[in-house]
Amino acid sequence: MTKFSDLAVLNIHQRKLENPSATVQMGQTTFTLRFDSKDVVVDAAYQGPNDPWLNVLCHLLSGLNLVTVLKFGWADLEKRFKDDQFFWDLRTEENEALYFRPFEILKAALDIYLGREYLYREASPLICRCFGVRESDVVDLLKTENEATLEALSKKTKAGMGCRSCVPQLSRWLAINAPQGKSRFYKERSIAEWKLDIDSALTKFFEGKDWNLEVHSFKGQQVIISFDKKVSQKEEEVMAVDLQVFLGKEVDPDLAFFLVLIRDLQALKADR
Repeated sequence: MTKFSDLAVLNIHQRKLENPSATVQMGQTTFTLRFDSKDVVVDAAYQGPNDPWLNVLCHLLSGLNLVTVLKFGWADLEKRFKDDQFFWDLRTEENEALYFRPFEILKAALDIYLGREYLYREASPLICRCFGVRESDVVDLLKTENEATLEALSKKTKAGMGCRSCVPQLSRWLAINAPQGKSRFYKERSIAEWKLDIDSALTKFFEGKDWNLEVHSFKGQQVIISFDKKVSQKEEEVMAVDLQVFLGKEVDPDLAFFLVLIRDLQALKADR
């Protein structure tokens, strides 16, 4: 059986691998794997500073199938070199480290091979925390929509259908970046006209007939709808979503409607 020390200095794996199935760069090290059609590792290599552990890892991975490689860890090394004192000396040193870099590199390469490259891209700013929608998701949607609206965005990404705290930001994004389609002449209509339209639509919203829904304020594209009914947080969230969809169809899909308990609005006004 080949000793750990012999494999550690074996630099035949420190080279460029042609036609790799997965490549990952971590610091100064570029690690590559090549699988055959049956998901068996046929070669592994790396470029960068000499690393004894990577030399050993590349040697041991060859011939293993994907399922085995995904589970590869310290237990495999300890079993392979259980009687090798040199291995155990180095293994003890690694216990002091926060993480084992060669295994992190291997995991990243396997993620990339399995199509999880997004895990290693710089994350786009998060817009909707409830459903994990990022700024890049909104931008991608705007590229494919002839006339993107808040309603369309919510349907395709669920953004704005949770706590709704992100709706103002989504509305700004759409106003600034959406393709120019049908114009929304908010400034060319009076607030009174808008309120009349919304009040008229609320009379048709039978789901909220005992909620005492009223237009509290209208500013820009944001409309505050007050209600006066004792409900749970979940019931309020469901009603807010239903109301947004209904009023979006009845009045205008680019308006953002917020449902707020009237007592909360009164308390806020009193604090001011």
